[in-house]
Amino acid sequence: MSAGAPEGQVPQPLSPLRVALIVAALMIAYALSFVDRQILALLVEPVQESLGISDTGFGLIQGLAFALFYFGFGIPLGRMADRGSRRNLIAAGILMWSVMTMMCGTAQSFLAFFAWRAGVGIGEAALSPAAYSMIADMVPKRRLSFVLALYSSGVHVGAGMALLVGGFLLNWIEQSGAAAWMAGAEPWRLVFFLVGAPGIAMAAIMLLLPEPPRRQFGGAVATEAPSIRETVELVVRERRLFAGLIFGFAFHNGIFFALLSWMPTFIERVHGLSPGEFGTQLGLATAVGGVLGLLSGGLVSDRLVASGRQDTPIVMGLAAMTGMLVCALAALYVGSTELTFAFFGAAMFFQAAPIGTIAAALQLVVPNRFRAQISALYLISISIAGMTLGPALPPLISDGLFRDPARIGDALAITLAVMAAAGILFLLTGRSAYARRYASIHHSDSERGPI
Repeated sequence: MSAGAPEGQVPQPLSPLRVALIVAALMIAYALSFVDRQILALLVEPVQESLGISDTGFGLIQGLAFALFYFGFGIPLGRMADRGSRRNLIAAGILMWSVMTMMCGTAQSFLAFFAWRAGVGIGEAALSPAAYSMIADMVPKRRLSFVLALYSSGVHVGAGMALLVGGFLLNWIEQSGAAAWMAGAEPWRLVFFLVGAPGIAMAAIMLLLPEPPRRQFGGAVATEAPSIRETVELVVRERRLFAGLIFGFAFHNGIFFALLSWMPTFIERVHGLSPGEFGTQLGLATAVGGVLGLLSGGLVSDRLVASGRQDTPIVMGLAAMTGMLVCALAALYVGSTELTFAFFGAAMFFQAAPIGTIAAALQLVVPNRFRAQISALYLISISIAGMTLGPALPPLISDGLFRDPARIGDALAITLAVMAAAGILFLLTGRSAYARRYASIHHSDSERGPI
């Protein structure tokens, strides 16, 4: 049975302060998850030198190791979120991914590294399905895109912090001689321990927060979680909608992770800078561009929804995909290091703009008792493209087609162009189906009161 008010009674909403605290805590947890997830992109060269892993092998560690287990555990954890305490599930996930990140610092081989990264993926699979469901139960429909954009800002804050903090820690460890305190451990190993440790405290803080009562757009809450068969029937019945949204934004996510995974290596190899030299600039470009895009996109999306636009997520996605591709290609070929950072920041702005409305889109067209499972399906699908194809395709192209690691930029450009074309095609396919279902649910739906 899922948590909520007794049948026939309207659950009492949480106070605005409690809602703000829960959203802030979820955003911080999301940021920490991306620090732990993306710190590896900054450590490609030192880890390769230490363990002898090729670019292709590193692509598998960054992508497949994480996504395979994120995929495998996403639906079961989503079902747990639909049935029980979402807060407790998130706390357990934070603890697991933090410990697994720290264990990455002990890896002595490709297989060990792969195994610890898989553990990070299992832990992080617990977070967003439950978080999306919690936020949708606390926030009125007209504000949902913006609040989910605030939560999703953890992606870019975390990815930016991974570069900022990772670059700083590498320099500090090397210059201070801190490695000598740990029996001469290599600096990259200490970085994993240091970035994983804060998550243990965050898991404890999460347990202090309340569990929101479950609520429903357009009707009462069903107390029984749906069976897998019911979930599959919903997806099949609305296949054009889900294929357009999920696969369209899966390729959008693939572009994002391709850039996050290989832009640091591109700057090292093509522009000749070390992580300590470019980490601050690339981290700021990621965080500032991403947060501005998320907040701007959330506000624009909410205004479009308020104006009666029924295909807002698709329109936002099409505009974002185009802008992201143009700016990313400019970052790869503009030549100037400063302009590379500027265009990369612009690409992060466009990439982030539709994220709030993507998350809100699913919550607004899916019944409450299906939300966590459908969110898990969405996150699994974008993980397959984002965290598998995104990190893996550029090194496969550079190693297999060009046979030249220095051409990682050209391989990245090909990856981005193919993924953008595929994403735009899927979004166009689902446009009318989404507008139809949204209109059927919300045409006469009474709005909730303010938080």
